[in-house]
Amino acid sequence: MRYFKTVAVAGALLAAAILAVSAAAGGSGGTSVKLGSTGLGRVLVDSHGKTLYIWAHDKGPKSTCNGDCAEYWPPLITHGKPLAMGGVNQALLSMSRRSDGRMQVTYAGHPLYYFVQDARAGQTKGEGLTGFGGRWDPVSAAGKAVRKVNDSNGAYGTAPLQLSVISPQAGGSAGSGGTFTVDLSLQARNAQANALLSGYKPAFIDPNSAAFHPGTNAAAPGLVVLLSTTPMIAGTPLHGANTNLAGVFQINDVSRASGLRHTFHSWIVTSPGFFGKNVQATLTAYAVSGAAPAVVTGSEKPISNVVRESFTIAG
Repeated sequence: MRYFKTVAVAGALLAAAILAVSAAAGGSGGTSVKLGSTGLGRVLVDSHGKTLYIWAHDKGPKSTCNGDCAEYWPPLITHGKPLAMGGVNQALLSMSRRSDGRMQVTYAGHPLYYFVQDARAGQTKGEGLTGFGGRWDPVSAAGKAVRKVNDSNGAYGTAPLQLSVISPQAGGSAGSGGTFTVDLSLQARNAQANALLSGYKPAFIDPNSAAFHPGTNAAAPGLVVLLSTTPMIAGTPLHGANTNLAGVFQINDVSRASGLRHTFHSWIVTSPGFFGKNVQATLTAYAVSGAAPAVVTGSEKPISNVVRESFTIAG
């Protein structure tokens, strides 16, 4: 597994370097941005037709995608004022400085990125992915996310599973009593979707057992849960905000209602300060088919809606 991750990261770095060099050749030192044709319609692309993306996690023109994130989603770099071509609004083009000092192209206040798995012009393999805690989408000439028709729930089309976060509640404060719980559930939307939850089972994971660890939950194999304030600790399964925390959900249950499978999962966070004190955190949760990754890469395909709840971890 480590070998394949190394190969993937190396490939991502090489692609990022190639794309950066290509982008710089846009003209007069400034990277060119134009409209190109894709299966999603006309979207922003670079001078060679490669699709450009915006990330929902970015709340302003300064990028929040660094480290591993930038290896899978290389930024569109410029060495001068970016240039609008073919249908692109020059007034919406700008740039912002990244944490490494390079200048990244922005459009309508959104930093622009490539997706490392788009190998040629017109591909949009990154559309709808939710790696690293936020959804990725191509962008229109108006600066808006471009999504598949009827894709409003963070998955492709109508997701067969419905995910609900019971707690913490959006905008609330958790941990003020010394502990807090993360409670969520999955429900099949129809009888055919029951099969997607067939591997889920009732189980209690003892926090003192070897089964209790960040990563995949054997009782909920497709569950992905991310917390934006998860630290990165070398030599451990903790890889920061892209660490799947499903494996630390101690209580897992399965029931049926009106012939549809319904699962429940609870994580009792006994040391909330481990994830920060008096800080805002974002919980992201969804389900994938088969076994979920221990660390998200950005290539996951949700089979449920993607839920994001922002709340405060109290001190």
